[in-house]
Amino acid sequence: MRAGSLRAKAIIQSIGSTVNDFGEIEKGDFQDFKTVYCSITPISGRESFLSNADFSTVSHKIRIRYTENINASQRLVWRNRIFNFTYLRNIGERNKEIEILAEEQIND
Repeated sequence: MRAGSLRAKAIIQSIGSTVNDFGEIEKGDFQDFKTVYCSITPISGRESFLSNADFSTVSHKIRIRYTENINASQRLVWRNRIFNFTYLRNIGERNKEIEILAEEQIND
């Protein structure tokens, strides 16, 4: 992976959890997990079709350096845009680069 292609500085967020008075785990708000440099590329209809994904929901391909503990329940915040992860792939299983297919969250 060429370092120059990772131009966007973004934050990966994980959903937090809290324990209520009854000992039950409740989902909380998103909390910052890690700051990363990434490339964010819109996916064309053809790429989406070839990846066997529904192109009305998968809207962007995000590439980051390999980071442990990244999963599909997280999201990426870049500027004022939010991308919810739908699929993650460790490129070549070499622990060097992660490709994330994400859906951009539209705020009303």
